[in-house]
Amino acid sequence: MEIEYLLFVLLGFFASIVSSVFGFGSALIVLAIGPYLLPVKQTIALATVLFVASTATKTALFRNHMDWKVVGTMAVASLPFSYFGASLVVELPADLLKRLLGGMILVYLLLSVFKRFPKFRIGTSGLLVGSAAYGFVSGLLGSGNLIKAIMFREMNITREVFVGVMAATSVLSNVAKLVAYTRAELLHAGLAWPMLGLVCGAVIVAIVGRRLLGKLNASQFEKSFQLVLAVSATGLLI
Repeated sequence: MEIEYLLFVLLGFFASIVSSVFGFGSALIVLAIGPYLLPVKQTIALATVLFVASTATKTALFRNHMDWKVVGTMAVASLPFSYFGASLVVELPADLLKRLLGGMILVYLLLSVFKRFPKFRIGTSGLLVGSAAYGFVSGLLGSGNLIKAIMFREMNITREVFVGVMAATSVLSNVAKLVAYTRAELLHAGLAWPMLGLVCGAVIVAIVGRRLLGKLNASQFEKSFQLVLAVSATGLLI
């Protein structure tokens, strides 16, 4: 299975490029394609190693663009729900996990393309509820960034702020997931080299990808964002 791990590391590298430019997408791509290389539960666990390295690096890079009140509230509120969701992964069938995530992506994509998003204000209570939902889905399915993307896009923030806040609000929940996956033995010493490869790739790409962000106009950003979702949903639902 060594070649499969190598391909997974390369997949993580490509997905990190997408995430660095668009603000998120690495989770969707890795979780959509990864199960064709490795068992789905191992895919979810290894993907989290990639996310920890990527989000921590992007948090440092975009720290001057942050609304730290939003970041702190969401990071802390999502933490226990993230651990709880991650603890349930070993109990659910792998196919069900894939289809749940694929279905969530597809719903978001349809709402986005046909512009049928409900309009709402994100107050403190909405932020707390959204944080809990994000944490649980993130732990259970490996990614809850779609929930955050919906929330932050409604706040009409700039792309730089979007990228930074998406990353910063994920750091603690990703660490909680790592703890849960390790306790469930989905992560272990035998996976040391692919984990190291994922970390190195994520850090390098996050640094380089920051320069690419400013070269995309709003229209390109939106179309690319939707393309990532379409590819990911198709891969998970097939």
